[in-house]
Amino acid sequence: MTGIIAIELRRSGALLAGVATAVLGFAGLYVLALTGQTGLWDQQWNLLAVFQRIMLVVLWPLAVAAGAWHAGRDRRGRMEELLGATPAPGWRRLLPSFLAIALCLVAGYLLVLAAGAPKVATAAGHPGSGWPAVTAVGVLALIAAGVLGLGAGRLLPYAYTPAVLGAGSLAGLLAAIEATKIGDASRPGAALLLPFFTSTISEFQEVGDVVTTGQAWWFGGLVVGGLVLYLATNRVVRALAVVPPALGLLLGAPLLTVTAENAFPIDPAAVTEVCTTDDGPRVCVTAAHRRMLPALVAPSRNALRLMAELPNAPASVHEAVPGLGRPQPATEAWLDTDNLGATDDPAELTARVLAGAGTPLCVRNEESAYLDVLRARAVAAAWLYGSHPVPGPGFSATEQALRDTMWTRLRALPAQEQERRVAAVRAAGLTCGDQAAALGVGAGR
Repeated sequence: MTGIIAIELRRSGALLAGVATAVLGFAGLYVLALTGQTGLWDQQWNLLAVFQRIMLVVLWPLAVAAGAWHAGRDRRGRMEELLGATPAPGWRRLLPSFLAIALCLVAGYLLVLAAGAPKVATAAGHPGSGWPAVTAVGVLALIAAGVLGLGAGRLLPYAYTPAVLGAGSLAGLLAAIEATKIGDASRPGAALLLPFFTSTISEFQEVGDVVTTGQAWWFGGLVVGGLVLYLATNRVVRALAVVPPALGLLLGAPLLTVTAENAFPIDPAAVTEVCTTDDGPRVCVTAAHRRMLPALVAPSRNALRLMAELPNAPASVHEAVPGLGRPQPATEAWLDTDNLGATDDPAELTARVLAGAGTPLCVRNEESAYLDVLRARAVAAAWLYGSHPVPGPGFSATEQALRDTMWTRLRALPAQEQERRVAAVRAAGLTCGDQAAALGVGAGR
C-alpha cells in the first residue's frame, strides 16, 4: 500500500494540493505582519489554532476543488473502461487516492501550524490548553472537504466540476458568514457546524469541550459519508452516504444549543495572576501576559507613587481582564489589558496606569458617553502625572482643544477641590460610575 501511495503522490495532483494549502495558510498568517496585526494569532497557541480554523474559509473550497480534480483523473486520461475491467475491487483501487489527498492536505495544514509556531513560542506567556484538539478538528474538517470533493468528482467527472465546486463552496461559506451576523450572537448555534470559526478569540479564552467534541462527530461523519460516496460502486450504497453525516450531526447536536460563553469560555489558567515577589509594591499581570511583567514594574510603581496623595490610595497594580465580573478593590489600581502591550515607553505606561486614577474603562465605544469619559480619564491622569498632555499618542486639533479646556477648568479650581474631583473620578471608576460627571469640567458641565 505504501508503494501505491508513493506513486499516487508522484503522479497525481495531491502533492500540489498540499503545497497550495501550506502556501495559502502561510500567507494568511504573515500578511498580517505587514499591518502589525500578528497579535490576532501569535499571543497564544489557542489563538493560532483558532486563526488556522478561520482560514478554512479559503482552504476548505481549495480542498473540495482538489478532491474533485483528483477524482476526475481517470476520465481525463480516458482510462475508466480499462481500469473498470481489472478484477480488483473498485474500492481497493480508489482507496490510495483518498489516502494521498488526505495526507497531503493534512501535511499542508500542519505546516501552517509549524510556520506560526516560532513566533507564538517567543511571544506567548501562557501555553493555553485545548489547542491540539482544535487543530485536530481542523485537520478532520479539511479531510472532509477533500473526500467530499472526491465523491462529487467521481459522480460528476467533468472538466468544469472542480471549478464549480470550489467557487460554489467559497460562495456558500461566505453566505454562511453573513447569515451568522443576523442571528443572536450569544447563541452561535448552526454557525458551529461550519468548518471555520467566524471570529477569533482573546488570549484569555479557549474553545469549549462541547464545541470540539460536537465538531469532531460532525466532521468525522462527513469524512465517512464522503468516503462511502467515493468508494461505492452502486447507487444503493451511495444512497447510504447520508447516514454517517446524519449520525455525526445527531451525536454532535449539543453544540447547536451551546451559548457563546460556554462555546468559548475563559481559561482559568490564562487569567491566573503572576506577581512581583520583591519588597516593592506588588505589580501583577495575567499568566497570558507574564512576559510583559518586567517592563510594567517600574512604570506601575511610579504610578502608585503619584497616586499616593489621593485618599485611600491604591497599593498595588493589577491587569484588568474584561468579562470576569470581579469588582475592583479600592486598594488596587487596575490597568486595562488593551493598554498593557500598547507601548514600550515607560512614561506612557505610567500614564496609562494613571488613566481614570487607576481604574479600567467601563463604557463601550458605541455609548454616547464614551468620548466624555475618555477625556475625563485623561485629564485625571494628567493631574496625577503633573503635566498636560500626558505622554502618549496625539489627537486631532479639535479633540486636543476640548481636553485643553477641561484641563484649564480643573486647574482653575482650588487645590483641595481639584484633589476631591480626581478622587471622585477614581471612586466612580471603582463602581463603573460616570467618571465624566465626577470630574465635572467637561463641555456643558
